[in-house]
Amino acid sequence: MIVLHSFQGFSPPKIAGLVLRSEDRVRRVIKDYNRVGRAALYPKTSPRPEPKFTPPIRKAIVTFALSRPKDRGWRGPTSWSLDLLRETPVFEGVVESIRRERLRQIRLEESFKFQSVTTWKSSKDPKFAEKLRRLNELTNHTHNPPIVVSVDEMGPISLPPYGGHTWARSGHPDRVPATYKRLGGIRYLMGAYDYYHKRFRGYLSPSKNGAGYVRFLRWVRERYPSGRKIYLIQDHLSTHTTPAAVLEAQKLRITFVPTPTNASHLNPIETHFRTIRRWAFTGTNYTD
Repeated sequence: MIVLHSFQGFSPPKIAGLVLRSEDRVRRVIKDYNRVGRAALYPKTSPRPEPKFTPPIRKAIVTFALSRPKDRGWRGPTSWSLDLLRETPVFEGVVESIRRERLRQIRLEESFKFQSVTTWKSSKDPKFAEKLRRLNELTNHTHNPPIVVSVDEMGPISLPPYGGHTWARSGHPDRVPATYKRLGGIRYLMGAYDYYHKRFRGYLSPSKNGAGYVRFLRWVRERYPSGRKIYLIQDHLSTHTTPAAVLEAQKLRITFVPTPTNASHLNPIETHFRTIRRWAFTGTNYTD
């Protein structure tokens, strides 16, 4: 703007008032432009130092974190502590030094964190591919999806006080009694998860047997009075396929869709039970 106004014939004091800069600043810009041309319009910055933690070094640190200490020659520890993870790249000559805070930043930026180890099962079901294909067909409709309901039981559930994690003031945690009596017996949560409508329903049952599952099938059917066929995803518990349950399912237009053996993670309802426990039980002391 200073150069443009100068070409229009304005004086430096006039330009200074238009662009809200000092007269010295206006005169310096005009002189620099007359001397070197357009290059004077771009700010001059000093070169930055080379980054200490280049992409190859960051990749090496991530590789350390995702390996085991014994793979790097350490004897004893089976998992990384933050200090051990900080010292290992220094010992191996990857970096001269690294602070805990910088390691924390790299950990967040590269999306790896200290978390619980989970388990997995290897399914030896001879019909694994066939059952998996059937589940994928039912759970990947984009238009006019069928009624797909995933079912399972959670329990036994009794009445001890439940701990867990809650928000509280520092030094004043919520408390539950350490002594109690279980006088209410046990219950099972009969859960039904509507896959496409993302709705979880359920009720508490005093038992988990063939007769109870027949009642549960009738209860599921009542949730869908339209009479459309229901595809019921379930595991291989013996009470799910008793002759009475199979006969009742035929009457109610319910088609059983079994998951592969040792593949409970393929049942969509499984991932919701932990959330149900956290929401319903944390910090409680139910009496009935």
